[in-house]
Amino acid sequence: MRSQEQEAAPPSVRRPMPSDALATALWLFQHGERVDMNTVASHLGIGRTTLYRWVGDREKLLGRVLLASIGNLWQRSLADAEGEGLEHPLDAARRFIEGCIENEPLTSFAQRESSLALRVLLDPNGVITHVLQRDLSAATSSAAPEIEAPEEIFGVLALTATALVWANVAGGRHPDIDATIGIMRTVLTAHARPR
Repeated sequence: MRSQEQEAAPPSVRRPMPSDALATALWLFQHGERVDMNTVASHLGIGRTTLYRWVGDREKLLGRVLLASIGNLWQRSLADAEGEGLEHPLDAARRFIEGCIENEPLTSFAQRESSLALRVLLDPNGVITHVLQRDLSAATSSAAPEIEAPEEIFGVLALTATALVWANVAGGRHPDIDATIGIMRTVLTAHARPR
């Protein structure tokens, strides 16, 4: 069992390595603290230049932190999803969205630093969009091979769903998950191979 002292600070390291930057940033994020380059570098005992070399800019670091904060939520959502064919990945998407919204550090970040959160979450070339696109495409191809949507469609769906969900969360409103899933269903069904 961890002591109170261990919980009061991010993990300490003797000789920091690039992987320690993500661990420290994730710790700060999960404890409701602002993740900025000065703070992470200070906790690691390294210069900002070294940190930038290791992780890129703050937005890139935050993209990796957001992914790490949700862990294997998509895999759990997919495993728990119900329905046949296209309904299976759509139910997984619903569960995934609900799980993300229930992630208190993620929701707090979206409300506290909404502009930054939306930039990171809605970067069409960012790691979040890439992972969401890849996972939705793979799940759809597996469950509903009759859907022949080009990869770009999954990228657009990832960005659309992210925008519909997180713009509302950032504004302190509950997103309409049913409408988001409905849009995804309509777009993907339009790409079904004729029977």
